[in-house]
Amino acid sequence: MKLRILKVLGMLIFCGTALLLMPGCDLWDSDTESVRSLVIKPEDFSIFIFESSEEIYRANVKDPAMWAGLKEQANRDSDYASHYNWLYSTYKSMDERRRAQLKEIMDDYHPQPMADRLIQKGKQGADLEEILKFIKEDRYFSKNRNTLVDFYSWYGANYALPHYEQVKPLLQRKAQKTNSLVEKDFDVIAFMEKETGIKLKKKPENIELLMNMRIYGGAGFYRDKDSLTTIQWNSPPEKTWSVPFHEFSTPYFRTFTGNMTFKYLNAKLKKDEKLMTRFKEDVPYTWDGWIEENLTEGFARYLSVRKGITRDVGEGVYIFDHEYAQALVAGFDPQKTSLEDFTVKFLKQRYQI
Repeated sequence: MKLRILKVLGMLIFCGTALLLMPGCDLWDSDTESVRSLVIKPEDFSIFIFESSEEIYRANVKDPAMWAGLKEQANRDSDYASHYNWLYSTYKSMDERRRAQLKEIMDDYHPQPMADRLIQKGKQGADLEEILKFIKEDRYFSKNRNTLVDFYSWYGANYALPHYEQVKPLLQRKAQKTNSLVEKDFDVIAFMEKETGIKLKKKPENIELLMNMRIYGGAGFYRDKDSLTTIQWNSPPEKTWSVPFHEFSTPYFRTFTGNMTFKYLNAKLKKDEKLMTRFKEDVPYTWDGWIEENLTEGFARYLSVRKGITRDVGEGVYIFDHEYAQALVAGFDPQKTSLEDFTVKFLKQRYQI
């Protein structure tokens, strides 16, 4: 499983002065401010229009063998089948001019920075007309602007928008199922403080989880102190919760992972071949960040168990995140030992330091 390098963040949706945790409201205060901490919802059309066109291209042109392997998933899941079959029927309906336009666009652009440009400019909630107007005016889209406008005008009205309206209720249902795994008034920050034994002066960043129909390929975005990530269709609701738990865990761990004592311990871990091999292969972090990523992923899985979302920590995705999660479940109590002391003891025992 490839490393999840994407952070999660969110759009400004408020319920009065309260935070909107789709589909309910969740409040927490940082000093005198009411702050939105978590949003779970279907991805916006401004993201879907670009991502779906790229997925059509990958399924039919760039990575057809990979997407062909998803046919079994479609046979088992009628909801996914409606999207999977659409990827092919849409491309089949394109004439050669439209196919050439799609290829030209995909040669010069990637869907993530295209959507990110709209998000950064406050256009996340834009409809098709606003998106097209933005493409016509924004300098980012200056290359092949006429092709972009012509293609997305046609594709948006005839394919992307109708299909988005069809799948949006499916994505909303998944968002509701994800939220149903915790109580309606679940306070994420209070839960984090209780389970870490740490109270931060500066609260964690806001997070937005965007449900989509893709199975291959995720997207992550930043906007000021907000981050967003797309959640793939085959990620079940209980697994989805590990994403915000992972991201919210980072600032708590950074209360001690940045000190010199801990960095010295990290350096000693370089003797482990598995850690080092994976680090050299595909890890987009510093060495200290790589160790921290294992810890926060393990802690996220521990939190899912503590919250009653999952019965066990599941399989690991990195090197020692699974073992760390198991150790936490078996013996961590923030009332008796600090998270730092527990973590240091785990690493020393695990790597015989």
